[in-house]
Amino acid sequence: MKKLYTLLFTLTIMMSANSVLAQGMETFTNLGLSGTSYVDGSFVGDDAVTWNYIQCRDENGDNNNSGIDGKGIMLRRISDNSAISAQSGANGVGAVTFKLYKGFTGGGDRQVELFVNGTSYGTSTPFDDFTEHVFTATGIDVTGDVVIEIKNITSKQVIVDDVTWSASGQALSTDRFEATEFAIFPNPTTQGFVTIKTASSQPTTVVAFDVLGKQVLNTVLKTNRLDVSDLNAGVYILQLTQNGSTTTKKLVVQ
Repeated sequence: MKKLYTLLFTLTIMMSANSVLAQGMETFTNLGLSGTSYVDGSFVGDDAVTWNYIQCRDENGDNNNSGIDGKGIMLRRISDNSAISAQSGANGVGAVTFKLYKGFTGGGDRQVELFVNGTSYGTSTPFDDFTEHVFTATGIDVTGDVVIEIKNITSKQVIVDDVTWSASGQALSTDRFEATEFAIFPNPTTQGFVTIKTASSQPTTVVAFDVLGKQVLNTVLKTNRLDVSDLNAGVYILQLTQNGSTTTKKLVVQ
Protein backbone atom coordinates (compact mmCIF):
# COMPACT_ATOMS: atom_id res chain seq x y z
CA MET A 1 0.00 0.00 0.00
CA LYS A 2 1.37 3.32 -0.99
CA LYS A 3 2.00 5.56 1.97
CA LEU A 4 0.99 9.18 1.88
CA TYR A 5 3.42 11.48 3.59
CA THR A 6 2.51 15.02 4.47
CA LEU A 7 5.17 17.69 4.44
CA LEU A 8 4.26 20.44 6.84
CA PHE A 9 5.38 24.00 6.49
CA THR A 10 3.96 26.24 9.19
CA LEU A 11 4.23 29.95 8.72
CA THR A 12 3.03 31.61 11.91
CA ILE A 13 2.52 35.34 12.15
CA MET A 14 1.24 36.65 15.48
CA MET A 15 -0.55 39.90 14.79
CA SER A 16 -0.77 42.29 17.76
CA ALA A 17 -3.82 44.52 17.99
CA ASN A 18 -1.79 47.23 19.68
CA SER A 19 -0.50 48.63 16.39
CA VAL A 20 -1.81 48.92 12.87
CA LEU A 21 0.16 47.71 9.86
CA ALA A 22 -1.81 48.24 6.66
CA GLN A 23 0.35 45.84 4.76
CA GLY A 24 3.32 43.56 5.32
CA MET A 25 5.58 41.65 2.99
CA GLU A 26 8.41 39.17 3.34
CA THR A 27 10.76 38.58 0.40
CA PHE A 28 13.32 36.54 2.39
CA THR A 29 16.05 38.88 1.12
CA ASN A 30 17.63 38.91 4.58
CA LEU A 31 17.42 35.14 5.07
CA GLY A 32 21.18 34.67 4.86
CA LEU A 33 21.12 30.91 4.24
CA SER A 34 23.38 29.28 1.66
CA GLY A 35 24.59 25.80 0.85
CA THR A 36 22.83 22.46 0.87
CA SER A 37 22.22 21.94 4.59
CA TYR A 38 18.83 22.28 6.26
CA VAL A 39 19.28 24.18 9.51
CA ASP A 40 17.47 25.94 12.34
CA GLY A 41 17.84 29.67 12.95
CA SER A 42 16.30 33.13 12.66
CA PHE A 43 16.60 36.38 10.73
CA VAL A 44 15.08 39.88 10.71
CA GLY A 45 12.84 40.30 7.68
CA ASP A 46 11.68 43.14 5.46
CA ASP A 47 9.26 44.73 7.94
CA ALA A 48 11.60 44.41 10.96
CA VAL A 49 9.90 41.12 11.77
CA THR A 50 12.00 38.36 13.34
CA TRP A 51 11.47 35.06 11.57
CA ASN A 52 12.40 31.70 13.08
CA TYR A 53 12.91 28.62 10.94
CA ILE A 54 13.40 24.91 11.58
CA GLN A 55 15.09 22.61 9.06
CA CYS A 56 14.97 25.02 6.13
CA ARG A 57 17.44 26.08 3.46
CA ASP A 58 17.72 28.64 0.67
CA GLU A 59 15.85 28.48 -2.63
CA ASN A 60 18.71 26.66 -4.41
CA GLY A 61 19.52 29.71 -6.54
CA ASP A 62 16.54 29.24 -8.88
CA ASN A 63 18.27 26.14 -10.20
CA ASN A 64 15.05 25.15 -12.00
CA ASN A 65 14.85 28.48 -13.85
CA SER A 66 11.40 29.10 -12.40
CA GLY A 67 11.79 32.87 -12.27
CA ILE A 68 12.43 33.27 -8.54
CA ASP A 69 13.33 36.92 -8.01
CA GLY A 70 16.10 36.93 -5.43
CA LYS A 71 15.80 34.85 -2.29
CA GLY A 72 13.17 32.35 -1.18
CA ILE A 73 12.92 29.63 1.44
CA MET A 74 12.71 25.87 0.87
CA LEU A 75 10.88 23.56 3.27
CA ARG A 76 12.19 20.04 3.73
CA ARG A 77 9.69 17.45 4.99
CA ILE A 78 7.30 16.72 7.84
CA SER A 79 9.55 14.17 9.49
CA ASP A 80 12.02 17.00 10.19
CA ASN A 81 9.30 19.32 11.55
CA SER A 82 10.29 21.93 8.97
CA ALA A 83 8.60 25.22 9.87
CA ILE A 84 8.94 28.99 9.81
CA SER A 85 7.28 31.46 12.17
CA ALA A 86 7.17 35.18 12.83
CA GLN A 87 5.57 37.67 15.19
CA SER A 88 4.44 40.97 13.71
CA GLY A 89 2.48 43.96 14.94
CA ALA A 90 -0.70 44.35 12.89
CA ASN A 91 -4.43 44.71 13.20
CA GLY A 92 -5.55 41.25 12.13
CA VAL A 93 -5.43 39.93 8.57
CA GLY A 94 -7.59 40.87 5.61
CA ALA A 95 -5.89 38.92 2.82
CA VAL A 96 -2.77 36.83 2.20
CA THR A 97 -0.87 35.98 -0.96
CA PHE A 98 2.41 34.20 -1.69
CA LYS A 99 4.36 32.56 -4.51
CA LEU A 100 5.15 28.87 -4.79
CA TYR A 101 7.84 27.05 -6.74
CA LYS A 102 8.92 23.45 -7.16
CA GLY A 103 11.92 22.48 -5.05
CA PHE A 104 14.46 20.34 -6.93
CA THR A 105 13.45 18.16 -9.89
CA GLY A 106 11.85 15.04 -8.39
CA GLY A 107 8.38 14.22 -9.65
CA GLY A 108 5.28 14.69 -7.52
CA ASP A 109 2.72 17.37 -6.77
CA ARG A 110 3.48 20.38 -4.61
CA GLN A 111 0.49 21.86 -2.77
CA VAL A 112 -0.09 23.97 0.32
CA GLU A 113 -3.06 24.91 2.48
CA LEU A 114 -3.63 28.25 4.21
CA PHE A 115 -5.05 28.47 7.73
CA VAL A 116 -5.93 31.56 9.76
CA ASN A 117 -6.56 30.90 13.45
CA GLY A 118 -7.05 27.24 12.64
CA THR A 119 -9.63 27.81 9.90
CA SER A 120 -8.78 26.75 6.37
CA TYR A 121 -8.94 29.45 3.72
CA GLY A 122 -8.18 27.20 0.78
CA THR A 123 -5.51 25.05 -0.81
CA SER A 124 -3.28 25.90 -3.72
CA THR A 125 -3.62 24.11 -7.03
CA PRO A 126 -1.37 21.01 -7.11
CA PHE A 127 1.56 21.48 -9.47
CA ASP A 128 4.57 19.51 -10.69
CA ASP A 129 6.20 21.96 -13.06
CA PHE A 130 8.84 24.65 -12.92
CA THR A 131 6.64 27.71 -13.37
CA GLU A 132 5.61 30.27 -10.75
CA HIS A 133 2.32 29.67 -8.95
CA VAL A 134 0.49 32.35 -6.94
CA PHE A 135 -1.90 31.55 -4.11
CA THR A 136 -4.22 34.31 -2.89
CA ALA A 137 -6.87 34.31 -0.17
CA THR A 138 -9.03 37.42 0.20
CA GLY A 139 -11.95 38.31 2.43
CA ILE A 140 -10.35 36.74 5.52
CA ASP A 141 -10.93 39.80 7.74
CA VAL A 142 -9.89 38.30 11.08
CA THR A 143 -9.21 40.95 13.73
CA GLY A 144 -7.02 40.96 16.80
CA ASP A 145 -4.19 38.50 17.37
CA VAL A 146 -3.91 36.28 14.31
CA VAL A 147 -2.02 33.08 13.54
CA ILE A 148 -1.39 32.39 9.86
CA GLU A 149 -0.28 28.92 8.84
CA ILE A 150 0.85 27.69 5.45
CA LYS A 151 1.04 23.91 5.38
CA ASN A 152 2.68 21.95 2.60
CA ILE A 153 0.37 18.96 2.14
CA THR A 154 2.65 16.89 -0.06
CA SER A 155 5.84 14.90 0.50
CA LYS A 156 7.96 17.07 -1.80
CA GLN A 157 10.12 20.12 -1.18
CA VAL A 158 8.40 23.38 -1.95
CA ILE A 159 9.78 26.91 -2.17
CA VAL A 160 7.80 29.82 -0.72
CA ASP A 161 8.50 33.45 -1.58
CA ASP A 162 6.99 36.94 -1.39
CA VAL A 163 4.49 36.42 1.43
CA THR A 164 2.19 39.46 1.55
CA TRP A 165 -0.60 40.22 4.00
CA SER A 166 -2.97 43.11 4.66
CA ALA A 167 -4.66 44.27 7.85
CA SER A 168 -8.24 43.26 8.54
CA GLY A 169 -10.67 45.19 6.37
CA GLN A 170 -7.97 46.31 3.94
CA ALA A 171 -7.17 45.00 0.48
CA LEU A 172 -3.73 43.91 -0.63
CA SER A 173 -1.92 46.62 -2.54
CA THR A 174 -1.79 45.80 -6.24
CA ASP A 175 1.74 47.16 -6.58
CA ARG A 176 3.08 44.39 -4.36
CA PHE A 177 1.66 41.36 -6.14
CA GLU A 178 -0.27 40.27 -9.18
CA ALA A 179 -3.19 37.85 -8.94
CA THR A 180 -6.28 36.83 -10.82
CA GLU A 181 -9.24 39.05 -9.90
CA PHE A 182 -12.67 37.59 -9.18
CA ALA A 183 -16.05 39.19 -8.53
CA ILE A 184 -19.23 37.36 -7.49
CA PHE A 185 -22.74 38.74 -7.91
CA PRO A 186 -25.45 38.85 -6.77
CA ASN A 187 -24.11 38.26 -3.28
CA PRO A 188 -26.19 37.51 -1.23
CA THR A 189 -28.15 35.52 -3.80
CA THR A 190 -31.73 34.29 -3.80
CA GLN A 191 -31.79 33.24 -7.45
CA GLY A 192 -30.15 29.80 -7.32
CA PHE A 193 -27.10 30.99 -9.24
CA VAL A 194 -24.33 33.57 -9.16
CA THR A 195 -22.14 35.12 -11.83
CA ILE A 196 -18.39 34.83 -11.34
CA LYS A 197 -16.55 37.55 -13.24
CA THR A 198 -12.83 37.20 -13.90
CA ALA A 199 -10.23 39.03 -15.93
CA SER A 200 -9.57 35.89 -17.98
CA SER A 201 -11.71 33.65 -20.18
CA GLN A 202 -9.95 30.51 -18.95
CA PRO A 203 -11.95 27.82 -17.05
CA THR A 204 -12.38 28.39 -13.32
CA THR A 205 -12.35 25.61 -10.73
CA VAL A 206 -14.84 26.31 -7.95
CA VAL A 207 -14.83 24.46 -4.63
CA ALA A 208 -17.37 25.47 -1.96
CA PHE A 209 -17.16 24.79 1.78
CA ASP A 210 -19.80 25.33 4.45
CA VAL A 211 -19.06 27.00 7.80
CA LEU A 212 -18.01 23.63 9.26
CA GLY A 213 -15.38 23.17 6.56
CA LYS A 214 -17.30 20.46 4.69
CA GLN A 215 -16.91 20.50 0.92
CA VAL A 216 -20.34 20.89 -0.64
CA LEU A 217 -19.52 21.71 -4.26
CA ASN A 218 -16.68 21.07 -6.70
CA THR A 219 -16.98 22.02 -10.35
CA VAL A 220 -15.14 23.54 -13.30
CA LEU A 221 -16.82 26.52 -14.95
CA LYS A 222 -16.35 27.19 -18.64
CA THR A 223 -18.84 30.07 -18.46
CA ASN A 224 -19.30 32.65 -15.72
CA ARG A 225 -22.52 31.18 -14.28
CA LEU A 226 -22.39 29.02 -11.12
CA ASP A 227 -25.44 26.95 -10.15
CA VAL A 228 -25.96 27.08 -6.36
CA SER A 229 -29.57 25.88 -6.35
CA ASP A 230 -28.59 22.73 -4.41
CA LEU A 231 -27.04 24.72 -1.56
CA ASN A 232 -29.05 25.38 1.57
CA ALA A 233 -29.40 28.92 2.86
CA GLY A 234 -26.23 29.92 4.68
CA VAL A 235 -22.69 31.24 4.40
CA TYR A 236 -20.11 29.49 2.21
CA ILE A 237 -16.44 29.92 1.35
CA LEU A 238 -15.72 29.61 -2.37
CA GLN A 239 -12.22 28.59 -3.43
CA LEU A 240 -11.66 29.88 -6.97
CA THR A 241 -8.72 28.72 -9.09
CA GLN A 242 -7.78 30.01 -12.52
CA ASN A 243 -4.48 30.11 -14.42
CA GLY A 244 -2.62 28.64 -11.44
CA SER A 245 -3.85 31.34 -9.04
CA THR A 246 -6.26 30.64 -6.19
CA THR A 247 -8.35 32.99 -4.08
CA THR A 248 -11.29 32.66 -1.71
CA LYS A 249 -14.58 34.54 -1.56
CA LYS A 250 -17.48 34.49 0.85
CA LEU A 251 -20.90 33.67 -0.62
CA VAL A 252 -24.23 34.11 1.14
CA VAL A 253 -27.16 32.01 -0.08
CA GLN A 254 -30.59 33.16 1.13
